[in-house]
Amino acid sequence: MIRNVVTKFEQEHKTEAKVALIGGYAVIFYGIERTTLDIDVCFYSPQENMGKSFYGFLKEYLSPNFKPRFIEASKDPSDPLKHDLIIIDDSEGEYPRIDILLVRYKWELEGIRLAKTIDKLSFPIMPLPYLLAMKLKAGGRKDELDAIEILKSMSGKEIKKARELAKKVGRDRKLHALLKEVE
Repeated sequence: MIRNVVTKFEQEHKTEAKVALIGGYAVIFYGIERTTLDIDVCFYSPQENMGKSFYGFLKEYLSPNFKPRFIEASKDPSDPLKHDLIIIDDSEGEYPRIDILLVRYKWELEGIRLAKTIDKLSFPIMPLPYLLAMKLKAGGRKDELDAIEILKSMSGKEIKKARELAKKVGRDRKLHALLKEVE
């Protein structure tokens, strides 16, 4: 569903749009056992006011049982990454909630551009080093547990990139501590 919506948005707005799976389901798709209640994706479009534009499109395009809400970064104190966010709830309860984080940082844009589509999924998944950077930045207990498991599954090359990203996002000390824990 998400990939179809993004494709339709690209066609109607004659612009490029990128989406990548992040959050708990991304962790699961990388083979790490955990549970999650919602689907988290990152979205990018070079279009001006991309968040409000995509939100307006979703309100028109989605069936009536899907209720999108737009939350500006400054109005969501629980988001340590300070993203504008679109939340889509299914009023019939058939589908999980979808949280769409609107890309804000250059390193996230780099990650979404490097995201690869995997066999079991109809759209790309954020590469491990970038997913780890998001988890480190988020800083919750579940994020820390995910970060530990992600580190265990990373190659040396991926860990090198993760170190670079952790420094960029100001979480290099946190990464260093987690690497000690994993060793």
